[in-house]
Amino acid sequence: MVGSRKLSNDEVEALLSGLDKDDKKDESQQFDPNEVREFKFGTEDLSLLGDYYALRMINEKICRFTRSVFLPMLRLMPRISSFPPEVKSFDEYVESCDNFVSVTSSRIEELRGNALLVIEAPFISHLTNSYYGGSKVQSLFAQQGEFTATEQRIIEIITEGMNASMEAAWKDLLQTKFEVQSREENIQFVSFVDGADTVIVCAFMVQMPGHDPVSFDVVYPL
Repeated sequence: MVGSRKLSNDEVEALLSGLDKDDKKDESQQFDPNEVREFKFGTEDLSLLGDYYALRMINEKICRFTRSVFLPMLRLMPRISSFPPEVKSFDEYVESCDNFVSVTSSRIEELRGNALLVIEAPFISHLTNSYYGGSKVQSLFAQQGEFTATEQRIIEIITEGMNASMEAAWKDLLQTKFEVQSREENIQFVSFVDGADTVIVCAFMVQMPGHDPVSFDVVYPL
């Protein structure tokens, strides 16, 4: 066995002085409760809010429930998938959309806010054509500035079914009621939130045989 060696006086003093320095360093790094730091609203890091896992799960349920909404109109079972929620300003979202779309604003009293249901115009035209016996392969959509009375009725049916689907999707997390407040045909006219306000965009893609994919969005204010 190797015998233990006693520290010399110089070594003991060096060790104690090092501990004193560490104590002073720790004291200097302690948080001062009276310290005032500058903060600008709107510059917070939104990534700290996480990846909205609960909202992802709700969106997966919306995909399943809305299939039964489109099935009677399309006469086939569409494939619906959701994209990860995106956080952006409302102005950025409006710029990424076509002006001519179906926009329905629904009040969610339990969340103390509104939600937007945005459906592309070609999808509305295709649903109308298919629902009334037209071809499911070709879409009769032509660029226009407003929906016909028949298309307006289809929008009402879709909105009613999709709001019920979203209520069912939210049910496990929170009992909600989506109440339609208004409808618009131009997203530029929607007074949802201020343009600079942040929204969460939940995008969904609908795939059908023999037809280009179409999409619809559900938008919540952050």
